[in-house]
Amino acid sequence: MRSLRILSVLGALAASTASALGADAVFEQDAAPSVSLPALYTWTGPYAGGFVGYNFSNFDQSGGADFDGEGFVGGVYAGYNLQTDQLVYGLEADIGGSDVDAGGFNNAAGLPVGSDGNAFGSLRARLGWAYDSILLFATGGLAVSGNELSLAGADDQNTHFGYTVGAGVEAAVTDNLSSRLEYRYSDFESKDYNLGNVTISSGFDEHSIRAGLALKF
Repeated sequence: MRSLRILSVLGALAASTASALGADAVFEQDAAPSVSLPALYTWTGPYAGGFVGYNFSNFDQSGGADFDGEGFVGGVYAGYNLQTDQLVYGLEADIGGSDVDAGGFNNAAGLPVGSDGNAFGSLRARLGWAYDSILLFATGGLAVSGNELSLAGADDQNTHFGYTVGAGVEAAVTDNLSSRLEYRYSDFESKDYNLGNVTISSGFDEHSIRAGLALKF
């Protein structure tokens, strides 16, 4: 009889111990919350937007004139990004209008000369490094710009070709909206302007600060 009581006690102790261990295991399993990491922003895809900015231009020409001008610019841009890990690369084009006004003195003609900018555009490659929703980028490519030169009531227009390079920072405001701030330097070839009895060869370069807002599709 004593042996049966001992076995019964041991059996009860074993059962209660197993039940406690099982309860602890369930508690520990339930206590471990599931962790889901937030998805990183992706820059891949097409986008389009608009920009405003301010240009500082320098004109040089035959006849000894070298003068500066400045004014507002604005336009639209569109492009396509691809992303590999943190590396972002793609193509972008822009087109816009310029309110840059400049003036100086042409020594050969002995008369003041003026310059007005009009339409411009570019086709560029972009290369950047993404920190989630922040993109640091560099850009460079072909540029084109229209310009008008005037002297003593005569004026002539030309289309200048050149190059543009720059850098900036872009930030995703939402999944489909991004803002940017960039600096661009552009250099344009010289062209001949026929201004009455005077022919002037003029080229120019410019520094531009631009802010933009774009939709990602």
